[in-house]
Amino acid sequence: MEYLKDHAVEIIQWLWPPLAEQLDYVINADAHLEALTRAAEELKCKRKDIQGDDGDGPLKKRRKLNHQAEHWINDSSNIENEVDSIKSEFEQRPTFLNGLCTNYFSRYRLGKRAVRILDEVKDLNEKTPLGEVTLSPPRPTVAEKQESLPPGQSTSEQTLEEIWQCLQDEESRIICLYGMGGIGKTTLMKAINNRLVGTQDFDIVLWVTVSKELKIERIQKEIGHELNLFFLDGEQKRDKLFTTLKDMKYMLILDDLWRDFDLEEAGIPLPNGQNRCKIAITTRFIQVSNAMEADKHIRVKTLTSEESWNLFCDKAGDVARLPGIQPLAEEVVNECSGLPLAIITVGRAMRRKDKKELWLDALRALRGSAPEIQGMEPNVFLSLKLSYDHLEDDKHKRCFLYCALFPEDYNIRIPKLLKFWTMEGYIDNVESFEDASNKGHAIIERIKEACLLEEGVSGDTHVKMHDLIRDLAIWITSTSQELKFLVRARMELKVPPKEEMWEEMGRISLMSNEIEELPMRPNCPKLESLLLRKNTQLKIIPNNFFDLMPKLQILDLSYTAIESLPMSLSLLVNLRALILKRCRSLLELPPFEQLKELEFVDLSCSAISNLPEGFGNLVKLKQLDLSNLDCLISIPNNVLSRLSRLEELRLLKTYINWSTAAEPQVMGEASLGEVASLTRLSTFDITIPNIDCLEHDVFCRRWSRFRNFAFHVGNDWVFDRLSSDNSVRIHECHHFPPGSRAMIKHAEGLGFASCSGLTRVSQVVGESKKLRQLQVYDFNGVDCVIDWREVEEGALQRLEWLNVNGLPDLEILFKGEVPQGRLRNLTSIEVSYCDKLRCLFSSSVAEHLDRLEELTVRSCDEMLEIVEGETLPDNLFPQLRRLRFERLYKLTRIISSTVLAAMNLQEMEVFRCPLLKKLPLFTSIEKIKGERDWLAALEWENENTKSLFQQKYHEWNLPRQM
Repeated sequence: MEYLKDHAVEIIQWLWPPLAEQLDYVINADAHLEALTRAAEELKCKRKDIQGDDGDGPLKKRRKLNHQAEHWINDSSNIENEVDSIKSEFEQRPTFLNGLCTNYFSRYRLGKRAVRILDEVKDLNEKTPLGEVTLSPPRPTVAEKQESLPPGQSTSEQTLEEIWQCLQDEESRIICLYGMGGIGKTTLMKAINNRLVGTQDFDIVLWVTVSKELKIERIQKEIGHELNLFFLDGEQKRDKLFTTLKDMKYMLILDDLWRDFDLEEAGIPLPNGQNRCKIAITTRFIQVSNAMEADKHIRVKTLTSEESWNLFCDKAGDVARLPGIQPLAEEVVNECSGLPLAIITVGRAMRRKDKKELWLDALRALRGSAPEIQGMEPNVFLSLKLSYDHLEDDKHKRCFLYCALFPEDYNIRIPKLLKFWTMEGYIDNVESFEDASNKGHAIIERIKEACLLEEGVSGDTHVKMHDLIRDLAIWITSTSQELKFLVRARMELKVPPKEEMWEEMGRISLMSNEIEELPMRPNCPKLESLLLRKNTQLKIIPNNFFDLMPKLQILDLSYTAIESLPMSLSLLVNLRALILKRCRSLLELPPFEQLKELEFVDLSCSAISNLPEGFGNLVKLKQLDLSNLDCLISIPNNVLSRLSRLEELRLLKTYINWSTAAEPQVMGEASLGEVASLTRLSTFDITIPNIDCLEHDVFCRRWSRFRNFAFHVGNDWVFDRLSSDNSVRIHECHHFPPGSRAMIKHAEGLGFASCSGLTRVSQVVGESKKLRQLQVYDFNGVDCVIDWREVEEGALQRLEWLNVNGLPDLEILFKGEVPQGRLRNLTSIEVSYCDKLRCLFSSSVAEHLDRLEELTVRSCDEMLEIVEGETLPDNLFPQLRRLRFERLYKLTRIISSTVLAAMNLQEMEVFRCPLLKKLPLFTSIEKIKGERDWLAALEWENENTKSLFQQKYHEWNLPRQM
């Protein structure tokens, strides 16, 4: 027993320590948690001291941690999170019997975990890396950038000032600087950045270069680095950035932004009137500017010739000014077209090169769109190509590349460009040409927004390519296996490129040259488009020229001197477009039986007298232009009616002998009934020599479907000033059959010349609800233009322009009470050679001319006054800007002197109106133009008024004939 007793004591002594330790986790769990909390709080204070969480004091902005300190802070933060977790679990630990009994297993687990974490906390407290924390030098508010704006660039300096003014303007909070690659956007913003150095405009200026791959986290890190912020693993960068920036007046420059992002989601507070912050963006894409909701959009312009030359000389050195080199250097600079990146690259490449041959070779490379000059491909072309790569799909890219087929610095008419794109099949998935036009305009806008196309000289109607962008496009096609272009447009060629150069090409443009002869039988197995337009010396196409062009789809020979086309044209079985516009010597065409894929044919302004054989077989034809064909007098019966897919037919100023019957006849000539049977026709221009062709309204069910039409009746053209799309011009007509009245009813523009058979124009226009322009010229027997009793409700409400000329019997413009709203849109009135007209407007008519802007009256022998009556309402003609009176020998006054009228009149011209001695008080007038004697004889109420108006006198520069 004694033996067992001794060993039992030994066993208990051996088992007790670990058992006591386990019991301690349960019994002293609260004490362990309290000790852990104290140690963790000590650790947290040390971390804050090291990390610099001391508010916005200066030390925070100057702290710099090495990697060991950053690792210690990261471990400390993780431990603190675990301590918080233990405390939370301890407070929410489970119990039994509604809290009467303790869950000892839960206390054991938490107590044990607290002891383990406490050891880790003590270890971190002992390893505090105070020696690993240093203070960096104070960071400047604005970090100066090395690159500066070259001196003497007034264009750039003007843009710089515009940006600077935006920084002072409270309404310009987000500013976008956009333009093509290499144009100097970054340089301008660096200049702005440097101008801010030493100022107190902002608490800090932040610069982030974004580039093509947008990564929000990288933007956040770069801004955090500028702010000396340290982001822990898993920490919400957005919240930390936002908290830091929200109380600062910052300026953020986002350089080279390629797509938009949400500023607030990135942790960047939006600029507003309270924080007075600014964000400046540089981008190649105007749509990025719009998506970022920029308040101000500034396009960076290319340099002027002088600025380009100065920049080039700065980079190339004195060699550019050597007598034998300077003329060539100037041509080299011109080829760079004001793009700073290209000027700098070429200038550096030509530095110290004093041999004339080297400059000639450089000029050849630039003109040939070849990046052979050192640095051009990597620095210029590849940089510009990023914008091309960013276009959204192959369709947009092909449309962009196509523009390079036109000559350098060429203003491309948008309708022409869209027509070519449609012929090429680039605009697809559309139901009509109208849809194609709308879609094409959208494509143009997207390419313009990428700064790869510019507005042309006529604004919205033209586009053009910057010369280097065009070079880029040609370079891209030269390196492509599918899109190879041969472009030698407007290069004064008399001989075409060598025949072997044609073989691999998909598109060839030799337009606007002086080529006289073509290769006899070029081998072009891949050729799809051949553009030879405006080679005015080209007279003959070789007989076998088209033999080896099996894929040719687009053939443009317009504005050439060809007299015929060879029979080999019939081999072009894939031809979709044949353009022979203004081939004035073209007399005949080969048969078209085999050209069944043709969709677009333009024979306008040629000398053909007959349509080619097989023309009726062109069942896929969509556009046909036969306008201005002086020699074409007939179209065979049943030809037009077979062109069932025709959407556009133009026959203006082509005097066809149309059959007068409503339906097609078995006889020889086509009738208008054939045209009316074309159910897809939406654009229709035609000249009808005889009004009797319109005895019946053959188009009665077609008018609503016509998107655009022009009808001309008669053998003369005297309506050049009529510009409306849907127009009717009637010349030498003495009766108006039902078909003509239906046509007039749907017109937006209407002209009568040398007509008779009416006493009032309203007899035929009284139902016209779309009419915007009305011209009446040389119309005998008309004593009134509009008698309102003959006008239907809603008719003539849209009338904007009225021109009345040569109505010898006219006594009054408008008769009867004017219905409400009928003349409210009329902006321009011209009246000439109406000898019986004594007064232009009655007082009741004048009251309705609220929007009249221009009024011209000429050579009306009996005209006494413009507005009759003594008692008139004030403020007549509130929008009138310009008055012009000529040869009104009996005109004594314009309007009663007691009436305030034309308060916005700016200019008045008076010629040969000797009895007009007094003018109304046109207080806003800027110019009174007249003959010297007339001006001197003008009578005014007093000397002060006379003196005031004499300052606005202008004499006629040249004498005029009676």
